[in-house]
Amino acid sequence: MKKLKKHIYQSLYNQNPDTHAYLIEISLDDYSELFNGWDASPLRKKDLEPELLEYIEQMSSEIPLHESIELCFYMPSSLRDFDKEFRSISSIMNNFKVVVGFIDKKLKRFYRQMMIYIFLAIAFLTSAYLLRSLPLETLFNDIMIEGFFIGGWFLLWEVFSIFTFESHEERVRRKNMSRFLVSDIYFKDKKE
Repeated sequence: MKKLKKHIYQSLYNQNPDTHAYLIEISLDDYSELFNGWDASPLRKKDLEPELLEYIEQMSSEIPLHESIELCFYMPSSLRDFDKEFRSISSIMNNFKVVVGFIDKKLKRFYRQMMIYIFLAIAFLTSAYLLRSLPLETLFNDIMIEGFFIGGWFLLWEVFSIFTFESHEERVRRKNMSRFLVSDIYFKDKKE
């Protein structure tokens, strides 16, 4: 099965013969296609076109994390401008850094939320056990004990859910996007 998977992505993506990195190839007609048209920032601070970023992320997620990747943009040779290419590459790298930074913030929020839930779960479960040891047998006491047990176990389930499902997706996305910070990004002539 592993060989079959490897064969699939090898057949979908070209490989740089010099570096053996898999290529995410994108054909452009103009440098402006790289960036969000609504962003009035200078080129080095411009946001990538959201659809382009989504496409790059999708392509990258299809290539296993242990493989290296490169971003190759094809431009008509008559329109190539090396200064624009240099500034575009710098801006693209800045975008990847920003995306990784946002993912880091989201992960920190998840971890902070998990710590609060763990603290509250321990407090609820401890309260339930302490209330259970009291000799009072009233309906209110029983409701409080059950409420603390349910609340404590629910919060522990939330911790498990956040760690296993929500933050896992973001950790994988972070690894995926971090690959671009060490990847080569370059422009080549488009065959017309």
